[in-house]
Amino acid sequence: MMQIINNTRYLMLFTIVLLPSLLFGQGSNYTGPYEKSPSLEYKEKNDFVIDGLEFSSSDGKCIALWGCENVIIRNCKFKDVLVNAAVYVQGSTNVTITNCQFENVQAGLIVSRGKGGIKFENNSVKNIVGDLHGGSRFSQAVQFIESNGPGNSISYNVIENIPGESFPEDIINIFHSNGTAESPIIIKGNWIRGGGPSASGGGILMGDWGGSNQIAEDNILVNPGQYGIGIGGGHDIILRNNKIYAKQQPFTNVGLSICNWTQKETGPSSNIIVENNSINWTNKEGAISTAWVYENMHDACPDWQKASIPDLSITEDILPNNILNRNALEAKEQ
Repeated sequence: MMQIINNTRYLMLFTIVLLPSLLFGQGSNYTGPYEKSPSLEYKEKNDFVIDGLEFSSSDGKCIALWGCENVIIRNCKFKDVLVNAAVYVQGSTNVTITNCQFENVQAGLIVSRGKGGIKFENNSVKNIVGDLHGGSRFSQAVQFIESNGPGNSISYNVIENIPGESFPEDIINIFHSNGTAESPIIIKGNWIRGGGPSASGGGILMGDWGGSNQIAEDNILVNPGQYGIGIGGGHDIILRNNKIYAKQQPFTNVGLSICNWTQKETGPSSNIIVENNSINWTNKEGAISTAWVYENMHDACPDWQKASIPDLSITEDILPNNILNRNALEAKEQ
């Protein structure tokens, strides 16, 4: 049943909505029931919950928030959203998307000029369709665009792209966005499998066109595309404790890509930390290709040479065979 719940019950519901993160691991544990809903759009509306709805749209956004604050989107399903984003958030604060299912979407969440507190957590995403259907310029599971402030998180999601059914670019992209020193943008504990055949896209890209105060840690990526995790510029960025594997495919290039692509426009990088990542990556020629650190990042990342040490013990078995709906299946068995 559709529920849009306001004001006095919001704080209690905000606490309850965090429980799936504590009780389960990665991904959504909700599989229905859902009530079919038309697309929803809100402008400057605060303190409400969207719960238990199913959306499908061939030409537009399913949920659009403009200048909203304190919003929870939970237990929803987005399927066959072939143009633009399933959820689009602009100029908003404190928006949580959790326990939702996304399948065959151009993009799961696009955040433009977010003002902090944007959380995409414990969701399941199957197939970013990208150019398969013409699409738009967006083809990510999650992208932050020129978004700033504390409390931002993309964490504990599962994202799987099936070859032949998907065409993602960067699966998670942080574009010209800034956390704070006390509360960086967190990309943590995500499981990502499948990417390509884009010759430029990959798993997680931080510091795209600059940005700062970003951390990617404890993520596991298997065959995520042309690259595994990248830092494209910016400062005060940490990349640690991630596991990255790729077999030889026609588009595979390198496990870590660290280069300030926009130094002329956004300035030099500084305080880039890359540590304790386990990588086994085979490029399209069949060679081990762990990391590429361009010279304009050597001063910013003093330990850059350590990034190129491969860990050949890493295999595709670092992820379970079934990562989608795993938590829901486990909950039913208990």
